[in-house]
Amino acid sequence: MVQNLSELNKNGRIIGRANYVFTPEISSSIGSIHGSLFNVDETIVIGRDYHNDSRMLKRAYTSGVMSTGVNVLNLSDCTYPLLQFTIRRFGASGGVFFSGGHLYSEDVGIRFVDAGGIEFSKPDIQKIIEAYNTYPNTVRRVEPSKIGQISAIPQTQDVYIKSLQQFVDKKLIKAAELKIVVDCSYGPTGKITPLLVNDVGVEVIALNTHYRERSVIPVPSINTIRNTADIVKASNSHLGVCFDVDGSRILVLDENGLEVNYEDLLMLFITYDDRIKKSKSNTIITTQSISPVIIKYVEDNGYPIKQVDNDPGEISRQIREERACFAAADTLKFYFPQYAPFSDGNFILLKILEIMAKENDMLSSLTRGFPKGIKVNKTIPVSSDIIQSIHNRLIEFAESHSFKYHDIINELKIISKDVSSTIKVALNRDSILISSESSDPKKSKKMMEELSLLITNLS
Repeated sequence: MVQNLSELNKNGRIIGRANYVFTPEISSSIGSIHGSLFNVDETIVIGRDYHNDSRMLKRAYTSGVMSTGVNVLNLSDCTYPLLQFTIRRFGASGGVFFSGGHLYSEDVGIRFVDAGGIEFSKPDIQKIIEAYNTYPNTVRRVEPSKIGQISAIPQTQDVYIKSLQQFVDKKLIKAAELKIVVDCSYGPTGKITPLLVNDVGVEVIALNTHYRERSVIPVPSINTIRNTADIVKASNSHLGVCFDVDGSRILVLDENGLEVNYEDLLMLFITYDDRIKKSKSNTIITTQSISPVIIKYVEDNGYPIKQVDNDPGEISRQIREERACFAAADTLKFYFPQYAPFSDGNFILLKILEIMAKENDMLSSLTRGFPKGIKVNKTIPVSSDIIQSIHNRLIEFAESHSFKYHDIINELKIISKDVSSTIKVALNRDSILISSESSDPKKSKKMMEELSLLITNLS
């Protein structure tokens, strides 16, 4: 059994291989530690993804938190944004979400959420780790009559769907007669997104809405993304999206089946979203590693900008502190504070549909004129035999070389001093696309050459 919980601390989240490193006993202990932070008879919300390892660890955690006299609202399988919404909607004191995340391995992580639906900070996680390392001295146990109750929450999904629609012009979207393709990535979005999109009058082709056993291949994978792109083109759809498995972000494909990058989406919202345009005295929050072209675009449009580290919950906290009108992380997360201080893939989708309907134009046309950064690019062919697992191999490659990186679904962003580089799998051929950007072109070229050599050896 793990003696020091710091062994499972990965960038401010508790993550480990289920049933080997991250055991039910550890999960139960964490539940009793977390529960002891609340008063007796307070209530928290608990949810998980579809998988048995998440279910097992969630149930162990639930027993621990109930032993401290804290009540549980049980969402069972749900998206992460639905859990965050439920905490706020029902006035719960916090919540916990269990998920394997985008990289489908045997790891499961816990995300702790406060009463505002915001993920715990690194210092908050450290307090739980320190309490675990002195366990059971930091745990409160209650009399049998005071053990917490566990309750289901009927109709939560319906309330969530109706609430999302209140923040967009539903009639405008319906009148546009849009058609989209949605890859639900074998996750709980399959129970929500098709209903939501149909309810606002958009025709939807929904893919991978069912449960599938966990595999070593990330979801969405390059094959599911390519399949979505092909169906967008074949069906003459206006848009395609691939959800992350927890529902907090989406990869967007235009009507030509081409990926729309983070920079273009950020500029799309700043340029066309009416609520943001009316809030030019309010700050826009972004991450430290964004392209200089974004900083200039935001400032040229008259907004104050603040860059922060992309640590768990940090952007959400800064939204509140700065009373920001919009925020975005280069991991494809976008935050609309008028709805909530967290990123929700379903709401991002609705905002894109609203902009397309209002402008009566295709996404490729709306983003075509946006400024582009000065980047150095290279294409490296790879074997079709490894294309399915290449994203996980790129993660291992980045970690083995101690690179700081962001996982962006079909893309890895490598961050070093003065240079940001992206590594992604091409949609139309078996190759890796490398792009480096810096204020100093020599540094961009040097980094690209180093990455090219390492990836050539990898493949």
